[in-house]
Amino acid sequence: MKESIGQEPKIPAEAWFEAIAPLLRDGYQFKICPQGRSMVPFLCGGRDEAVLSVPDEGHKYRKNEVVLFKLDCGIHVLHRICRVNKKGIFTLGDGNVGIEGPFQQDDILAVVDYIIRKGKIIRNGSRGYLLLVSVWRIIRPFRPSVMRGYSAFRRLEHRVKNR
Repeated sequence: MKESIGQEPKIPAEAWFEAIAPLLRDGYQFKICPQGRSMVPFLCGGRDEAVLSVPDEGHKYRKNEVVLFKLDCGIHVLHRICRVNKKGIFTLGDGNVGIEGPFQQDDILAVVDYIIRKGKIIRNGSRGYLLLVSVWRIIRPFRPSVMRGYSAFRRLEHRVKNR
């Protein structure tokens, strides 16, 4: 693998997950720094971290839980559960509008115990966090517009600050 000066080498998800899977099954947690934008605004790739573990056998997956699973094409994905029914588990990235699934419990590799955002720990079950996630889920059809407006506001704020 070729390394760039000043950048850490990247390990493919397939390789690192295979290496840590036994540790996760033994009860250890694992911290990852996800990449991509599918979980924005609640988990920003390259900035925030997610702490993973393997749930106990018989774990009941529920709405709003963030899970790591592997797609048939080999890509590892970290998304939020939006629905659980007899067909399976359906997920939705916080930055996406399209629901994926159904997945079966065996497809889920790990769950996110908590998120570290800008150095602050955010527990998945906290009331404030769940309220924000619920509102975000309700406005799903409008997410692209909200994100564009937010980005425009941040750009304007940055310009004003740098004058």
